[in-house]
Amino acid sequence: MEKYEHGGQIYNSEGKSGEWLDFSANINPLGLSEKILAALTENLRGVVNYPDPNATELKNAISKRYGVPEKNLVVLNGAAEFFYLYLNATRPKRVIIPVPSFSEYERAARAAFCEVKYFFTDTEENFSLNIEKLRADLNPSDCVIIGRPNNPTGNLISAEEILRLAQVANVLVDESFIDFLNVESARKFVSEKISVVQSLTKIFAIPGLRLGFAVVEENLARRLNLSKDVWNVNFLAQKAGVAALSDEDFLMKTRARLATEQKFFIERLENLCGIKIFPPTVNFVLFRHEKAEKILSELRREKILIRSCANFVGLDEFYLRSAIRSHEENLLLLNALEKILEVKK
Repeated sequence: MEKYEHGGQIYNSEGKSGEWLDFSANINPLGLSEKILAALTENLRGVVNYPDPNATELKNAISKRYGVPEKNLVVLNGAAEFFYLYLNATRPKRVIIPVPSFSEYERAARAAFCEVKYFFTDTEENFSLNIEKLRADLNPSDCVIIGRPNNPTGNLISAEEILRLAQVANVLVDESFIDFLNVESARKFVSEKISVVQSLTKIFAIPGLRLGFAVVEENLARRLNLSKDVWNVNFLAQKAGVAALSDEDFLMKTRARLATEQKFFIERLENLCGIKIFPPTVNFVLFRHEKAEKILSELRREKILIRSCANFVGLDEFYLRSAIRSHEENLLLLNALEKILEVKK
């Protein structure tokens, strides 16, 4: 695998997508909400116009939905854009990355010519993050990037632990999956030392549109807004975002579905011989199996994709990650896994 390769690789050498059942990308299994679909349909002809460079309507919707001042907002072409924007603007000498974690953290740091230092977590401790040990490794000029929940492990540290890290270094918190959970966000603690970025593409199933936002200290927000492409969020993405953020019912249905399916999914996975499951908090699960290569190849024959974690720093070729999708889709994957590993019922 390429070092920075991601899930969702459904395209062939000609750039055409196949008929895959894709568990390799962690997208809301409910798919597009009716409100988003209606917004896209109603505004399709508007693509003849430039998008609003200030994303005024979208910023207002984000501000109302999450209770953050518009002066602290940076709207984004997906959360990944922020890592590049922030690190290029702030240029910390050293970026500390607890691993395993999302590879774009490192890629963005190296693009900004920062020194990268890994902070390894332990498989025997389910990759939990030892905050005190990490604090001892930090310098005041460092930037530490924290996934909350973390991808691919699903670990979730508390917002108070973010505050403890910010006492000794700058902290960039990636809350791209936070809306799948009913937990406190670190947004309330944003300061000169803490910045928070959030994806809207995963929870609202619009990765093809690319949409996210960051909440940062006011002066930094002004600086970053002047540094980015003025039209970084396209017209349809802005309209979809406004519609999505008004749909509280969709979020409630998503969390309820995830709670049920996560329990079902894990219980069935536990029946597979030789599997080690790392307890999930969100809409994906990390697991390890000595026959990972066989699992991947056999599933591909069934047109099912799950994520090899071989290119995550701190993991190896025996680790796999699967999204949790609809009940019917989960059954297809679980039945296929049981067949591959010859589970007797």
